[in-house]
Amino acid sequence: MSWLRQTLLSVTAAGAIVSALGCTSVGSSAVRTDGMPTRPQIGAVRLYGITQPGGSRVIGIVEVHAIQEEANIEVLLPTFARRVAELGGTGGVIDNVLTGFEMRTEMRMQSYSYPCGYRHTCWGSRMVPYTYEVRFLTIQGRAIVPDSAPPPVNASPKAAEVPVTPIMPMGQGGGK
Repeated sequence: MSWLRQTLLSVTAAGAIVSALGCTSVGSSAVRTDGMPTRPQIGAVRLYGITQPGGSRVIGIVEVHAIQEEANIEVLLPTFARRVAELGGTGGVIDNVLTGFEMRTEMRMQSYSYPCGYRHTCWGSRMVPYTYEVRFLTIQGRAIVPDSAPPPVNASPKAAEVPVTPIMPMGQGGGK
């Protein structure tokens, strides 16, 4: 098998793999804020709108977003619930749902023809700005657990009482 044929087969196989996997615009962030190590939640996750239920505490913050066709609630709510569960939350409180459109501009190559002499056509290409509209959707919220869940490891009452000693006492600057 020639080198060119092997290269073409490799490129074709790589293209088939990439097209089978697909691309997505869905992105997310989840941060545990209570000091506990992350322990994924196995069971279902309840979702609440705006108000945190009584008898619960916040363990982290979650944000999910997408653009264009994927920017809809049907795509993002399961992602939000999955990220809450990954933090160890049994519930999620949705604080903000932000949606809108923004204009984006990119440069694209454009080919054109023009007359150049008697019965001749010349061809050229140029970069032109192309402006289009992008729809986006973002869901922001908090991951919660019941108050009966184990408290954070570093949440001892004595940790808050530790005095802080400044490196240089106030009023004793090093200036001359």
